Amino acid sequence: MKGIGIKTKMVLLLLPLLALLLLFTLRSVPQFMISSVQVAAHQGSAQVPAEVAQYLSAMVGTSLFAMNLGKQEAKLEAFGPVSKAKLKRILPSTLMVDLTLVDALALVQGEDGQDSYLVTGESLVMLDSRDVPSWKKVVLTIEVPLSYARMMARHGIDEGFAQVMALARSLEGKTTLITRIKYDNNSSNSFGKMVLELSSLNAQIWVREPVGAHIVQAAMLVVQQDQQDALSFLSSPTRRYDLYQEGLVQR
Repeated sequence: MKGIGIKTKMVLLLLPLLALLLLFTLRSVPQFMISSVQVAAHQGSAQVPAEVAQYLSAMVGTSLFAMNLGKQEAKLEAFGPVSKAKLKRILPSTLMVDLTLVDALALVQGEDGQDSYLVTGESLVMLDSRDVPSWKKVVLTIEVPLSYARMMARHGIDEGFAQVMALARSLEGKTTLITRIKYDNNSSNSFGKMVLELSSLNAQIWVREPVGAHIVQAAMLVVQQDQQDALSFLSSPTRRYDLYQEGLVQR
C-alpha cells in the first residue's frame, strides 16, 4: 500500500511537468500556427472596432497554444467599445473571437470633430474615429464643446447633459425634422442650451431650459407653420427660436 502511495505521488508531481512539455511541443507545431481569426460582434454597432481588428490581425502567424485565452479576453475588454470578449481555439489553426459591445446611450462628439465618445451609463469611453460612422447609425449624436467632452470623459456626465440626453432620446422616432443636436453647458442658467437644427426649415430651436418631448414637438409644429407661411426657409440666414417651458420666442 505504501509503495502504491509513493508511485501516485510521483505521478502527480510529474503531471505538471508533462503538461508543460506538451504545451511547449504544441506551440512549436507549424499546423497550429494561427492562419485565420474569425470575429463576430454583437450589440451596439455590431461592427468589430477598428483597434480590435488591428490588434487581432497581429495574432496571425502565432501559435494557438502560445496565448493565454483568459488574459487575451481581458485585454480585448480593455478596449472602450468592448463589454465582453470570449475566445476559442478551433484546431488546427483558427481563433474564434466573440465580442459583445457596450450598450451605448449616445455618441458625444467635440464640435471640431477631434474626439468622439460613447456614453455608457454615467461614463464616457473614447471611440476611434474609424468607428464613428457605424455607431452613428444606431445611437443619437450630440455635439458639445471639445473641452466639455474631455471633462465628462474624466469625471462623468453632469446633470445638465443627462437632461439633454434624456430629452433627445425621448424624441427619437417621433420626428424626422431634427438633423443635428448640439449642446453647450456654458450659460447663465444651470441647464445651458440645447440647439436643435431643422435643416429642411432653415431654422434652429434653442432649448433654454429642461422641457418635455411634447413641448419640443409642439414647438416644431409652430416653427414649421411659421416658416411655411413666411417662406423663410427659402432664404437665409437661419431663423432662431428660443424654447422655454412657458413658450417659444422667435429671435
